[in-house]
Amino acid sequence: MNIQEAKVAVLRFLYAIKAVMYRMRGVRIGRRSFISGFPFIKKCPGAQIIIGNDVTLHSKKKYNPLMTHRMTLAAVTPEAKIEFADNSGASGCTIICANHISIGRYTILGAGCTLYDCKEHEYSPVIGWFGCRKKTGAPIRIGSRCYIGMNCIILKGVTIGDNCVISAGTIIKEDVPAGHLAQGNPAVYTPLPERLTRVED
Repeated sequence: MNIQEAKVAVLRFLYAIKAVMYRMRGVRIGRRSFISGFPFIKKCPGAQIIIGNDVTLHSKKKYNPLMTHRMTLAAVTPEAKIEFADNSGASGCTIICANHISIGRYTILGAGCTLYDCKEHEYSPVIGWFGCRKKTGAPIRIGSRCYIGMNCIILKGVTIGDNCVISAGTIIKEDVPAGHLAQGNPAVYTPLPERLTRVED
């Protein structure tokens, strides 16, 4: 065994240990998925965090120098469900879920994206400010083969169709039709050329 092979073997061993740690915390991780660094994970009892097969999540700047903070996955109510479908990926994103947030197959979330499907804080004259609750929001669904640029913000109740591109820094407050480019704040939607949305068999 040469030095490179030994290094790969050690990394695989270390990752296997990390995967066991995540599973002990109730996170479901599929085969061949890779999580760099140590994401911040908050999981309310009863909530679900599901990471499919061949998913890549980065919390280490070595793998994406554009990152400013580590990955955050927060399922904050017993009903919350965060899902990464097979072959998806994200770097240094913040995902706060009280309902359901799903990321489709082959979809990439750029560094620093924020997704939250509820009101981060709500005010009551009786008890003051309190945190996320399921009834304050609505699910976020991102389709397959989408590219979400860095520092995008995706708000509650949004559905992004398949084969979409979201430009860096865009704030998404409304649904994005399949095969569209979204950019700006407020976001403007433009159909993408067919050659970019065609799926080969």
